[in-house]
Amino acid sequence: MRSAQSSGWRALKPILSSAEEPATADKQDLYQAARMAARVLKLSSNCRSVLDQLVGVFGGELIENRMLVWPSNAFLVERTGMSERSVRYALERLLDVGVIGAKDSPNGKRFAQRSRGKIVKAYGFDLSPLLARLPELHDQLQVIEDKERERSAAFDELTIHRRSAQEALKTLAETFPSIDVSELRARALELTRVTPRRSGAGSADDARDAWRTIREEAEGKFHAASAGKSCRHKDNNKYAPDESCNNGNDNPKDPERASVSLNAGDLGTACPDAMEFIGDVRSDRDLIMGVSRMRGAFGVSASGWEEATREIGALCASATLVYVVQMQTRPAPGSDPIKNAGGYFRAMVRLIKAGQVDLTREIFKMKIAHRQR
Repeated sequence: MRSAQSSGWRALKPILSSAEEPATADKQDLYQAARMAARVLKLSSNCRSVLDQLVGVFGGELIENRMLVWPSNAFLVERTGMSERSVRYALERLLDVGVIGAKDSPNGKRFAQRSRGKIVKAYGFDLSPLLARLPELHDQLQVIEDKERERSAAFDELTIHRRSAQEALKTLAETFPSIDVSELRARALELTRVTPRRSGAGSADDARDAWRTIREEAEGKFHAASAGKSCRHKDNNKYAPDESCNNGNDNPKDPERASVSLNAGDLGTACPDAMEFIGDVRSDRDLIMGVSRMRGAFGVSASGWEEATREIGALCASATLVYVVQMQTRPAPGSDPIKNAGGYFRAMVRLIKAGQVDLTREIFKMKIAHRQR
């Protein structure tokens, strides 16, 4: 037999005081608070759906200095597509976490009383607590987003170190097959198995540091075998076939200084697939103009490009994006393809600026690898 109390009676909940009139009754503020509450309190999809409907039916009129709404369970079921049991559970959850309050009638139904066309009293749910918590929710959301950005940056660095380590091991095997890298390969293989995924809940810090160590050891072996010749002399013959060291680079970790050893000839040899997108390049100026013209197609925004050129210089930024596009077009064996070239580029810029990545060395390794093919 169907219950006559269609709106659903439940045990009375403590009603949060809202004697003072809220500072605003703007529905957009309520929607903003609802979105923040969903993130901060980790509300289920059912709770979010019900909360959105409660906010949606608020008419902007305060009743007894409260933001009262009185939709029935049948209305919420129809609007959300959920079962009545799920609606009841979601309402209980919203009450428990304190984003809504309750003003129950004696018979448990939700309704409004009118006098001369004006609502004078209503029984249902109070949205005032949600709006009152807006500053608190905003601060908590900022903390969450800061942690998410830090985690994302850590995974960006992990990906770069992992790809660079795999590329270094591959270049070592092709260029100096007499060097034993079996132990490094075994460590890299095991680390690949245990490296956390970005979509999971784990931290990237330990895996990032482990990949950095493997990368540094592999690069150390490579540069020891090549007598440390990882860059070019400053001279007027930019297209000379030698790979001698750039004696003019007093501080190889300074991105502005390191960028002088990069030129269109080196990039054309190291990154032929990426350079096809840029077009005919005969000088560094052509390279900068071509990359800046195409950066949008590679997922780099105008603000991101401006920041990169400011942080590491226009030539170094151009070479970095070419390098990233080459890695995306022709990934190292065993590595996943780069899905977000723009994000990878921004992470590379941060690492180059911090001195954690020597772009000249990366281009040189890629140049040697392509010559071996």
